[in-house]
Amino acid sequence: MTLKDVAKKANVSTMTVSNVINGKHNRVSEKTIEKVNTIIAECGYVPNLNARSLTNKVSNIIQIIISSDNANSDENYLENPYISSMLGTIEHELRNNGYYTMISSISNNTDVTQMQKNWNMDGIIFLYPYKKEYLSKLLETSPCPIAVFDSDLQSNDIINVCSNDEKGGYLSTKYLINRGHKKIAFVADYKGNHVLTSRFNGYRRALNESGISLNEEFIYNYQPSYQGGISAGKKIVADKKGITAVVTTADICAIGVMEGAKLEGYRIPVDLSVMGYDNLSLCQYTTPKLASVSQNINEKALLATRLLIEKIKNCDIPTNHVITDVEIVERHSVVSIL
Repeated sequence: MTLKDVAKKANVSTMTVSNVINGKHNRVSEKTIEKVNTIIAECGYVPNLNARSLTNKVSNIIQIIISSDNANSDENYLENPYISSMLGTIEHELRNNGYYTMISSISNNTDVTQMQKNWNMDGIIFLYPYKKEYLSKLLETSPCPIAVFDSDLQSNDIINVCSNDEKGGYLSTKYLINRGHKKIAFVADYKGNHVLTSRFNGYRRALNESGISLNEEFIYNYQPSYQGGISAGKKIVADKKGITAVVTTADICAIGVMEGAKLEGYRIPVDLSVMGYDNLSLCQYTTPKLASVSQNINEKALLATRLLIEKIKNCDIPTNHVITDVEIVERHSVVSIL
Protein backbone atom coordinates (compact mmCIF):
# COMPACT_ATOMS: atom_id res chain seq x y z
CA MET A 1 0.00 0.00 0.00
CA THR A 2 1.23 3.51 -0.88
CA LEU A 3 0.62 6.96 0.54
CA LYS A 4 -1.88 7.59 -2.27
CA ASP A 5 -3.78 4.41 -1.37
CA VAL A 6 -4.11 5.55 2.26
CA ALA A 7 -5.30 9.00 1.11
CA LYS A 8 -7.87 7.48 -1.24
CA LYS A 9 -9.20 5.12 1.41
CA ALA A 10 -9.47 7.97 3.93
CA ASN A 11 -10.98 10.30 1.30
CA VAL A 12 -8.36 12.98 2.00
CA SER A 13 -5.40 14.44 0.12
CA THR A 14 -1.92 12.87 0.15
CA MET A 15 -0.68 16.04 1.84
CA THR A 16 -3.11 15.44 4.72
CA VAL A 17 -1.83 11.89 5.16
CA SER A 18 1.74 13.19 5.04
CA ASN A 19 0.96 15.78 7.73
CA VAL A 20 -0.49 13.08 9.98
CA ILE A 21 2.54 10.81 9.51
CA ASN A 22 5.00 13.64 10.13
CA GLY A 23 3.24 14.88 13.24
CA LYS A 24 2.02 18.17 11.77
CA HIS A 25 -1.27 17.82 13.61
CA ASN A 26 -1.98 21.55 13.82
CA ARG A 27 -3.00 21.36 10.15
CA VAL A 28 -5.35 18.40 10.54
CA SER A 29 -8.50 17.85 12.62
CA GLU A 30 -8.49 15.28 15.43
CA LYS A 31 -11.16 13.27 13.61
CA THR A 32 -9.07 13.07 10.44
CA ILE A 33 -5.93 12.15 12.39
CA GLU A 34 -7.74 9.29 14.07
CA LYS A 35 -9.24 8.13 10.76
CA VAL A 36 -5.88 8.17 8.91
CA ASN A 37 -4.03 6.42 11.74
CA THR A 38 -6.71 3.72 11.90
CA ILE A 39 -6.36 3.02 8.16
CA ILE A 40 -2.55 2.98 8.45
CA ALA A 41 -2.76 0.46 11.30
CA GLU A 42 -5.34 -1.73 9.57
CA CYS A 43 -3.50 -1.84 6.25
CA GLY A 44 -0.01 -2.11 7.71
CA TYR A 45 1.24 0.89 5.76
CA VAL A 46 4.93 1.68 6.37
CA PRO A 47 6.19 5.14 5.32
CA ASN A 48 9.19 5.28 2.99
CA LEU A 49 11.75 6.70 5.40
CA ASN A 50 14.34 7.22 2.70
CA ALA A 51 11.93 9.34 0.69
CA ARG A 52 10.99 11.32 3.79
CA SER A 53 14.66 11.89 4.52
CA LEU A 54 15.27 13.32 1.05
CA THR A 55 12.16 15.49 1.21
CA ASN A 56 12.37 16.77 4.79
CA LYS A 57 16.15 16.53 5.23
CA VAL A 58 15.36 14.58 8.40
CA SER A 59 16.41 10.94 8.67
CA ASN A 60 15.46 10.08 12.27
CA ILE A 61 18.84 8.34 12.45
CA ILE A 62 21.20 8.94 15.38
CA GLN A 63 24.75 7.71 15.01
CA ILE A 64 26.45 6.26 18.09
CA ILE A 65 30.24 6.19 17.82
CA ILE A 66 32.05 3.77 20.07
CA SER A 67 35.77 4.18 19.52
CA SER A 68 38.54 5.66 17.43
CA ASP A 69 41.39 3.71 19.02
CA ASN A 70 43.56 2.54 16.14
CA ALA A 71 45.54 0.25 18.40
CA ASN A 72 42.46 -1.79 19.27
CA SER A 73 40.51 -1.54 16.02
CA ASP A 74 39.90 -5.32 15.97
CA GLU A 75 38.40 -5.37 19.45
CA ASN A 76 34.76 -6.41 19.91
CA TYR A 77 33.57 -3.36 21.82
CA LEU A 78 30.08 -4.77 22.37
CA GLU A 79 31.61 -7.28 24.79
CA ASN A 80 32.49 -4.36 27.07
CA PRO A 81 29.72 -4.28 29.74
CA TYR A 82 30.03 -0.49 30.16
CA ILE A 83 29.43 0.06 26.44
CA SER A 84 26.58 -2.44 26.22
CA SER A 85 24.85 -0.84 29.23
CA MET A 86 25.13 2.63 27.69
CA LEU A 87 23.97 1.41 24.28
CA GLY A 88 20.95 -0.39 25.73
CA THR A 89 19.71 2.73 27.53
CA ILE A 90 20.39 5.08 24.61
CA GLU A 91 18.79 2.83 21.98
CA HIS A 92 15.68 2.31 24.09
CA GLU A 93 15.22 6.05 24.60
CA LEU A 94 15.81 6.82 20.91
CA ARG A 95 13.36 4.13 19.84
CA ASN A 96 10.70 5.48 22.19
CA ASN A 97 11.12 8.87 20.51
CA GLY A 98 10.88 7.57 16.95
CA TYR A 99 14.60 7.49 16.15
CA TYR A 100 16.74 4.75 14.68
CA THR A 101 20.25 3.89 15.84
CA MET A 102 23.36 3.52 13.69
CA ILE A 103 26.26 2.09 15.71
CA SER A 104 29.77 2.68 14.39
CA SER A 105 33.18 1.69 15.72
CA ILE A 106 35.59 3.89 13.83
CA SER A 107 39.33 3.52 13.49
CA ASN A 108 40.36 7.10 12.74
CA ASN A 109 39.03 10.63 12.97
CA THR A 110 38.32 11.02 9.25
CA ASP A 111 35.74 8.23 9.39
CA VAL A 112 33.20 10.50 11.10
CA THR A 113 33.24 13.21 8.47
CA GLN A 114 33.15 10.57 5.74
CA MET A 115 30.04 8.97 7.27
CA GLN A 116 28.40 12.38 7.54
CA LYS A 117 28.82 12.75 3.79
CA ASN A 118 27.30 9.33 3.10
CA TRP A 119 24.45 9.37 5.62
CA ASN A 120 21.90 12.00 6.55
CA MET A 121 22.07 11.82 10.35
CA ASP A 122 20.04 13.93 12.76
CA GLY A 123 22.57 13.66 15.58
CA ILE A 124 25.74 11.97 16.85
CA ILE A 125 26.57 10.50 20.26
CA PHE A 126 30.19 9.74 21.21
CA LEU A 127 30.44 7.13 23.98
CA TYR A 128 34.02 8.03 24.87
CA PRO A 129 35.65 11.40 25.64
CA TYR A 130 37.45 12.14 22.39
CA LYS A 131 40.33 14.61 22.23
CA LYS A 132 39.01 18.13 22.53
CA GLU A 133 41.09 19.29 19.54
CA TYR A 134 39.32 16.77 17.31
CA LEU A 135 35.87 17.54 18.69
CA SER A 136 36.43 21.28 18.23
CA LYS A 137 37.34 20.71 14.59
CA LEU A 138 34.36 18.40 14.06
CA LEU A 139 31.97 20.98 15.52
CA GLU A 140 33.01 23.45 12.83
CA THR A 141 31.81 21.17 10.03
CA SER A 142 29.13 18.96 11.56
CA PRO A 143 25.65 19.59 10.12
CA CYS A 144 23.96 18.01 13.16
CA PRO A 145 24.07 18.28 16.99
CA ILE A 146 26.68 16.26 18.88
CA ALA A 147 26.59 14.74 22.37
CA VAL A 148 29.58 13.33 24.25
CA PHE A 149 30.32 11.81 27.63
CA ASP A 150 33.05 12.95 30.03
CA SER A 151 34.81 15.29 27.62
CA ASP A 152 37.21 18.01 28.78
CA LEU A 153 36.03 20.27 25.95
CA GLN A 154 34.27 23.37 27.23
CA SER A 155 31.93 24.49 24.47
CA ASN A 156 28.34 25.67 24.31
CA ASP A 157 28.01 23.97 20.92
CA ILE A 158 28.31 20.42 22.23
CA ILE A 159 26.24 18.43 24.73
CA ASN A 160 28.60 17.09 27.39
CA VAL A 161 27.37 14.84 30.21
CA CYS A 162 29.98 13.97 32.83
CA SER A 163 30.11 12.36 36.24
CA ASN A 164 32.08 13.72 39.19
CA ASP A 165 35.16 11.54 38.64
CA GLU A 166 37.37 13.22 41.25
CA LYS A 167 34.69 12.69 43.86
CA GLY A 168 34.33 9.06 42.77
CA GLY A 169 38.01 8.34 43.31
CA TYR A 170 37.86 10.16 46.63
CA LEU A 171 34.79 8.29 47.91
CA SER A 172 36.22 4.93 46.89
CA THR A 173 39.49 5.55 48.73
CA LYS A 174 37.83 7.14 51.77
CA TYR A 175 35.50 4.15 52.05
CA LEU A 176 38.52 1.86 52.41
CA ILE A 177 40.35 4.21 54.81
CA ASN A 178 37.30 4.38 57.06
CA ARG A 179 37.52 0.58 57.35
CA GLY A 180 41.08 0.64 58.55
CA HIS A 181 43.01 0.28 55.29
CA LYS A 182 46.15 2.38 54.92
CA LYS A 183 48.13 0.53 52.27
CA ILE A 184 45.81 1.08 49.33
CA ALA A 185 46.83 0.44 45.72
CA PHE A 186 45.53 2.37 42.72
CA VAL A 187 45.19 0.43 39.45
CA ALA A 188 45.02 2.37 36.14
CA ASP A 189 47.38 3.81 33.56
CA TYR A 190 45.84 7.18 34.26
CA LYS A 191 48.40 9.57 32.75
CA GLY A 192 47.16 11.23 29.56
CA ASN A 193 43.53 10.34 30.31
CA HIS A 194 41.70 13.21 32.02
CA VAL A 195 38.89 10.98 33.34
CA LEU A 196 41.26 8.49 34.98
CA THR A 197 43.50 11.35 36.17
CA SER A 198 40.50 12.92 37.92
CA ARG A 199 39.80 9.62 39.69
CA PHE A 200 43.48 9.36 40.66
CA ASN A 201 43.34 12.91 42.05
CA GLY A 202 40.41 11.85 44.21
CA TYR A 203 42.43 8.87 45.45
CA ARG A 204 45.36 11.15 46.30
CA ARG A 205 43.14 13.72 48.04
CA ALA A 206 41.56 11.07 50.28
CA LEU A 207 45.01 9.80 51.29
CA ASN A 208 46.31 13.31 52.02
CA GLU A 209 43.21 14.22 53.98
CA SER A 210 43.71 11.14 56.17
CA GLY A 211 47.41 11.78 56.74
CA ILE A 212 48.52 8.86 54.56
CA SER A 213 51.50 9.52 52.32
CA LEU A 214 51.14 8.72 48.63
CA ASN A 215 53.34 5.71 47.85
CA GLU A 216 54.34 5.59 44.18
CA GLU A 217 54.98 1.84 44.54
CA PHE A 218 51.26 1.37 45.21
CA ILE A 219 50.31 2.76 41.81
CA TYR A 220 49.92 -0.02 39.24
CA ASN A 221 49.90 1.34 35.70
CA TYR A 222 47.79 -1.28 33.96
CA GLN A 223 44.91 -0.75 31.54
CA PRO A 224 41.55 -0.67 33.39
CA SER A 225 40.47 -3.87 31.62
CA TYR A 226 39.86 -7.44 32.77
CA GLN A 227 43.29 -8.61 31.59
CA GLY A 228 44.92 -5.50 33.02
CA GLY A 229 43.24 -6.23 36.32
CA ILE A 230 44.45 -9.84 36.36
CA SER A 231 48.03 -8.66 35.78
CA ALA A 232 47.73 -6.05 38.54
CA GLY A 233 46.22 -8.55 40.98
CA LYS A 234 49.04 -11.00 40.41
CA LYS A 235 51.66 -8.26 40.74
CA ILE A 236 50.18 -6.93 43.99
CA VAL A 237 50.47 -10.37 45.55
CA ALA A 238 53.95 -10.98 44.14
CA ASP A 239 55.28 -7.62 45.36
CA LYS A 240 54.52 -8.49 49.01
CA LYS A 241 54.23 -4.84 50.03
CA GLY A 242 51.48 -5.40 52.55
CA ILE A 243 48.75 -3.86 50.40
CA THR A 244 45.36 -4.63 51.92
CA ALA A 245 43.02 -2.85 49.51
CA VAL A 246 42.74 -1.74 45.89
CA VAL A 247 41.01 1.20 44.20
CA THR A 248 40.18 0.66 40.51
CA THR A 249 38.60 2.83 37.81
CA ALA A 250 36.36 0.18 36.22
CA ASP A 251 34.34 -2.78 37.48
CA ILE A 252 35.74 -5.07 34.82
CA CYS A 253 39.26 -4.21 36.01
CA ALA A 254 38.29 -4.82 39.64
CA ILE A 255 36.96 -8.26 38.71
CA GLY A 256 40.29 -8.94 37.02
CA VAL A 257 42.18 -7.83 40.14
CA MET A 258 40.15 -10.24 42.27
CA GLU A 259 40.81 -13.07 39.82
CA GLY A 260 44.54 -12.33 39.59
CA ALA A 261 44.92 -12.17 43.36
CA LYS A 262 42.95 -15.41 43.80
CA LEU A 263 45.18 -17.19 41.28
CA GLU A 264 48.15 -16.27 43.49
CA GLY A 265 46.50 -17.62 46.63
CA TYR A 266 44.81 -14.54 48.10
CA ARG A 267 41.31 -14.63 49.57
CA ILE A 268 38.93 -11.79 48.67
CA PRO A 269 38.24 -9.78 50.80
CA VAL A 270 40.09 -11.41 53.73
CA ASP A 271 43.54 -10.79 52.25
CA LEU A 272 42.65 -8.03 49.79
CA SER A 273 39.64 -5.69 49.64
CA VAL A 274 38.69 -4.44 46.16
CA MET A 275 36.62 -1.46 45.00
CA GLY A 276 35.11 -1.27 41.51
CA TYR A 277 33.92 1.73 39.54
CA ASP A 278 30.70 2.07 37.46
CA ASN A 279 28.38 -0.22 39.44
CA LEU A 280 27.48 -2.38 36.45
CA SER A 281 24.92 -5.15 36.96
CA LEU A 282 27.69 -7.75 36.83
CA CYS A 283 28.91 -6.54 40.25
CA GLN A 284 26.10 -8.63 41.75
CA TYR A 285 27.28 -11.81 40.05
CA THR A 286 30.89 -11.94 41.23
CA THR A 287 32.16 -13.89 44.22
CA PRO A 288 32.24 -11.98 46.46
CA LYS A 289 29.80 -9.37 45.19
CA LEU A 290 31.76 -6.29 44.12
CA ALA A 291 31.51 -3.00 46.02
CA SER A 292 31.62 -0.15 43.53
CA VAL A 293 31.31 3.56 42.82
CA SER A 294 28.07 4.18 40.97
CA GLN A 295 28.28 6.93 38.37
CA ASN A 296 24.62 6.37 37.49
CA ILE A 297 25.26 5.15 33.96
CA ASN A 298 21.57 4.97 33.02
CA GLU A 299 21.01 8.53 34.19
CA LYS A 300 24.00 9.78 32.18
CA ALA A 301 22.85 7.97 29.05
CA LEU A 302 19.28 9.22 29.38
CA LEU A 303 20.34 12.81 30.04
CA ALA A 304 22.59 12.97 26.98
CA THR A 305 20.01 11.31 24.73
CA ARG A 306 17.15 13.53 25.86
CA LEU A 307 19.22 16.70 25.53
CA LEU A 308 20.27 15.66 22.03
CA ILE A 309 16.68 14.99 20.97
CA GLU A 310 15.58 18.33 22.41
CA LYS A 311 18.37 20.12 20.57
CA ILE A 312 17.44 18.40 17.31
CA LYS A 313 13.81 19.48 17.68
CA ASN A 314 14.18 22.92 19.25
CA CYS A 315 17.81 23.99 18.63
CA ASP A 316 17.99 25.63 22.07
CA ILE A 317 18.26 23.61 25.29
CA PRO A 318 18.49 24.71 28.96
CA THR A 319 22.09 23.54 29.36
CA ASN A 320 24.77 21.82 27.33
CA HIS A 321 26.95 20.68 30.22
CA VAL A 322 25.65 18.42 33.01
CA ILE A 323 27.63 16.79 35.85
CA THR A 324 25.99 13.78 37.50
CA ASP A 325 26.73 12.72 41.06
CA VAL A 326 28.44 9.53 42.25
CA GLU A 327 27.90 7.31 45.26
CA ILE A 328 29.27 4.21 46.97
CA VAL A 329 27.36 0.95 46.60
CA GLU A 330 28.37 -1.38 49.42
CA ARG A 331 28.80 -5.10 48.78
CA HIS A 332 31.01 -7.93 50.02
CA SER A 333 34.39 -7.31 48.35
CA VAL A 334 35.52 -4.96 51.13
CA VAL A 335 36.21 -5.99 54.72
CA SER A 336 36.97 -3.84 57.76
CA ILE A 337 40.37 -4.40 59.40
CA LEU A 338 39.84 -2.02 62.33
